[in-house]
Amino acid sequence: MRLSAIKQASSDVVEITSEDGPVFFVRLSFLSLIKPEELTAGSEFVLEKEEDLIDAGLAFAAERKAEDYLSRSEQCRAGLEKKLLHKQHSKKAVERALDFLEGRGLLDDMRYCSCWLRSHTSAKPQGRTRLTGELISRGISCGNAQKAVNEFFETVDEEEMCLKALKKAIKAGKNGEKLLKFMIDSGFSYRMVTRYIKNSIGE
Repeated sequence: MRLSAIKQASSDVVEITSEDGPVFFVRLSFLSLIKPEELTAGSEFVLEKEEDLIDAGLAFAAERKAEDYLSRSEQCRAGLEKKLLHKQHSKKAVERALDFLEGRGLLDDMRYCSCWLRSHTSAKPQGRTRLTGELISRGISCGNAQKAVNEFFETVDEEEMCLKALKKAIKAGKNGEKLLKFMIDSGFSYRMVTRYIKNSIGE
């Protein structure tokens, strides 16, 4: 690949025009073999160095798409990776882009968990075990999921959450064994659920 023009887009990003026509952007920190000073008009790269340049361009394209998703809402790494792969970005490009965004603090699984827990429980009150399982199913590690849920219930009363879920379930017509099963499936402990069901029946 022979370069016909180089334009600085930002301190770490350059716009490259090749003699074959394609114009693409490269983050300099994504380059492994090519030194920034080698990127000049008329330079030619072959074999490993050409691949290095292309890989850096693909990683930057994945980074830009990831930033687009992040600008709309918090994302977890696993979910964002899945979306980018679905958009036909290569796994290698995606991994490099997400590593970069994590390093900059723009992508953070724990921050995603915190946002998701607040949003999810406002509409669907659930208990500790269900919420932990939901986060794990979204690609959050078991350790991070447990930590996030524990931190969430440091500021939110799980018993109040249980009572709120119980009232919603009763209002929806659930009772008896179906009510008990629904509450257990919602992640609340058997002891907590049976205590509130007994109290609600006694009212």
